[in-house]
Amino acid sequence: MIDRALKSLDGLFERMSSNAILLITWLTAIGIGVLDFRLVPDLLLLYLIPIFLATWYSGLSTGIVVAIYSAGSAYVTQAILSDNYQVNSTDLLNLLVRLVSYLTFAFVISKLRETRRQTNFIVHDLRSPIANAISGLMTVQQTSEKLGEGEREMIDLALVSNQRALNLVNSLLDVAKLERGKFDVDTESVDLNTFVEDCFNQVELWAGTNHIKLEKNLLVADAVLDPDLTGRVVVNLLSNALKFSPEGGTVTLRAQVVHRSLRIAIEDQGPGIPKELIKEVFQPFAQVKGTQAGTGLGLTFCRLAIHAQQGHIWIDPDVAHGTTVWFSIPQPVSQAANPTAIPRPTEV
Repeated sequence: MIDRALKSLDGLFERMSSNAILLITWLTAIGIGVLDFRLVPDLLLLYLIPIFLATWYSGLSTGIVVAIYSAGSAYVTQAILSDNYQVNSTDLLNLLVRLVSYLTFAFVISKLRETRRQTNFIVHDLRSPIANAISGLMTVQQTSEKLGEGEREMIDLALVSNQRALNLVNSLLDVAKLERGKFDVDTESVDLNTFVEDCFNQVELWAGTNHIKLEKNLLVADAVLDPDLTGRVVVNLLSNALKFSPEGGTVTLRAQVVHRSLRIAIEDQGPGIPKELIKEVFQPFAQVKGTQAGTGLGLTFCRLAIHAQQGHIWIDPDVAHGTTVWFSIPQPVSQAANPTAIPRPTEV
């Protein structure tokens, strides 16, 4: 709950103008100054909150303004509320120490903000060359009739690797947007069979390389969802299932409308996830010990993308039969059905 509240606050500040942020943080510094005057304990560290918010969300110049006022806030309050306040050498020394400390803090936060911004630019710039590499490889694959079997296998491997890299770049860019509530969700009615086939096509090459069979069991014809966002969720989940499935295994996608929600399950025949680690795998950069290396962003993106559609995602803790990841997306009343062919899994 605390994590969700912080993310909501982050999204709120991201949407504010610089003037609004300056006003809010300045008023916060005034409030802390009043408390600093009234209370015996020194509230030195509390001033870091408005300085951080001003610098992180509005930039260094706003952060400097708030840092300067925060350094003298308690003394300004004291001068206003006290009848016979006299500035002494100790106060001047404390003011200087606070000013230097707060300005240093503002500069550090500004550098961190700039580093994150540059990282986002770098990640964004990676998308085009990776996409171009995929297009080039697919062109060679489709137009050259003189390629030998070994050469085709190398191209297939390069395509799989580049597609996984592109998925990673997209996840890095979109996780931040989803956390801040800046990702637009566009729902529409889709033919579920066509939708699933499109998702299968994106991982078909990887499945074929590992001799893994893709199966579907659809008990609903159409559904209302964001096709792009949900499609990326399905592809992420299928990719995870393929990663952990044994050669010659089967990955199955099941879909049905239950209690006015589209419920999709992706089931593999891998080693499963220990029950005590199930909740952790949805956190950013989380990994299950003993598994193949990865970024840990895939399931985080899936969780945020499903939550953005007012849905839920969970994992069946029955590790004896591999891993089954479920997600549900609410459906309009016209889509409502209540079949029972797919049992409700244990939610965690």
